[in-house]
Amino acid sequence: MEGARSLPEGNVQLELFVRSSVPAAARDSQSGVRERLRWLDADGEVAGATVRTWEKRVPVDTDCSERETHHMHATFDDWARRHGVSLAPFFDTRECHSSITGESHTALVLPVMSLAVYEGDRLSAVFPHADEDRSYTVSEALDALEGDETTEGSEESTREELPVGAP
Repeated sequence: MEGARSLPEGNVQLELFVRSSVPAAARDSQSGVRERLRWLDADGEVAGATVRTWEKRVPVDTDCSERETHHMHATFDDWARRHGVSLAPFFDTRECHSSITGESHTALVLPVMSLAVYEGDRLSAVFPHADEDRSYTVSEALDALEGDETTEGSEESTREELPVGAP
């Protein structure tokens, strides 16, 4: 990774993905992040923010009904490779076994929350992700977005650095 890259300015769109069935503590965390997105959108810090729901895991079967989720994951994975970061262990592929049916299948396990940052139509960042030194969370991305302030007497933005690799 070549280092940090500034958070995109201008037409920043956020897309939050949240897992549908989660324990109470995770649900509270999701609610807090949703509220932060609402504030960023209402304050005009971003051009738009949407929330989408996904399941805990989706079968890695080309004929499954979760093609859109697989396409999204492939796009995120491509972004990670181009930026020298990893989506693991947050996105993971595992062998799942049903004790009821006795059947096994491979599934893509999705994180409780993930944030995609777009600059216009271009995917600019995905959270969570990790580089060789540490992990970068959804909350850290929102902290960087919320840190965008105009210095007194200046029109220049002093947006915090977004913790992602340079293209």
